Amino acid sequence: MTTSRTAFAMTTRTYGLPCAWHYHPPANITVRWGRPDHAFTVHRGNQRGTRDDHALIATVPVAQGWLDDNEVARKACAWVRANPELVGGRR
Repeated sequence: MTTSRTAFAMTTRTYGLPCAWHYHPPANITVRWGRPDHAFTVHRGNQRGTRDDHALIATVPVAQGWLDDNEVARKACAWVRANPELVGGRR
């Protein structure tokens, strides 16, 4: 008897720990940032606690890792202000 396996092409990556999420309701985006990653990811919708990239909008390089949750929230707000065309397609 043979068993068929289906491979899913879901893009995932290993994030540093701890990982911080910030949901920004007005733009309906979530910023996810692992420590000591030198980039954060932006996802459409409330993706707090998730690790997959199915709603990925952007990967944003940064000079250093985050210091606290407030910094993650500030980066989310700044990203929304700088990228209004990417948050316009809210669900």
